[in-house]
Amino acid sequence: MMKPLFTDPTANSTVELAIIMPVLVLLTFMAGDVAMAFKAKITLQRAAERAAQMATAGGYSTTSSNNYSNLKADAASAAGVSTNNVTVTPTLICDSTAQTTPDYCTATQQMKRYVAITISGTYTPMFAKLAPSSNWSAQGIALTGSASVRLQ
Repeated sequence: MMKPLFTDPTANSTVELAIIMPVLVLLTFMAGDVAMAFKAKITLQRAAERAAQMATAGGYSTTSSNNYSNLKADAASAAGVSTNNVTVTPTLICDSTAQTTPDYCTATQQMKRYVAITISGTYTPMFAKLAPSSNWSAQGIALTGSASVRLQ
């Protein structure tokens, strides 16, 4: 009585589909999760690039930190993170030597002024709760976006 059930080939494709379908669904969700992580990374990168463009248009001529506070706030707002996650690093180079304290070069030196913007954030995967003991379920995946531009 059982022998015809095991030898009948009409339901083979249904059984194979039932076996493979959960794997295909899981792969589809994982691909969507990776795509959303890339979107979060690109958002940070574009916010840093936008802040660098604002620095070139904003006339930032000194390296004092109060001049860059609004740039930091704009970058944080564009990225959707707090200002603690944004680092604005101005650099003054006089004759190929990075300066630490002075805000100017002497008249005989060639001056180059740069600003670097780094934005850090995290992405928590959709399925982080499925593996609660993993590192990325509690802390998320660290992402950064950065840009630098020469101002002068």
